[in-house]
Amino acid sequence: MSEVENTGLTFEELTGGETTEEWNDSTTDNEYAKISATAQKLLKQDKVIEKLKEDLKAAEEMARVIREQELPEAMQSANLMEIRLTDGSKISIDQFYKGHISDKNREKAHNWLVNNGHGGIIKHEIIVKFGKNEKEKAANTIERLKQQGLAPEVKQGVHSQTLNAFVKEQLTGGSDIPADLFGIYVGSRAKIK
Repeated sequence: MSEVENTGLTFEELTGGETTEEWNDSTTDNEYAKISATAQKLLKQDKVIEKLKEDLKAAEEMARVIREQELPEAMQSANLMEIRLTDGSKISIDQFYKGHISDKNREKAHNWLVNNGHGGIIKHEIIVKFGKNEKEKAANTIERLKQQGLAPEVKQGVHSQTLNAFVKEQLTGGSDIPADLFGIYVGSRAKIK
């Protein structure tokens, strides 16, 4: 049994033509060549895009190294925190503070925050997934979801900018916080205005 017979459609219904010759004549080799060339052009363009993304990532990393290491080190070796250039632009060096809570340390870090009076920076996120036809259930409160036997997924986390500000506040205020739990990094960064 041929594929045409399997579909229940006739040759004419599948191709829009009445004969094999008519169908073969409707698409030329030139059209196939154009499709192939256009597809190759798209694949080539995708490679260009990927290369540009890689180049951009490398350029951003190089700028970060210059901004956070090379320029601050050069200015510190000259005992400068700020300098004005002849073109009127100003270079200044500021400290920055970064923190990161890894998945491995999340529970311990959150416990430390709560136990030390900083639990307010922890955000709580509740996620419940519904099917397309469950709009009414989505509108219910968490209590109603639990009553209906749904198990919402609860996430807790500290936003990265909030954590960075917290780390800065604690360190500049002389507080002792566990560096290993919060992935603390203090560095200098050059700003050119």
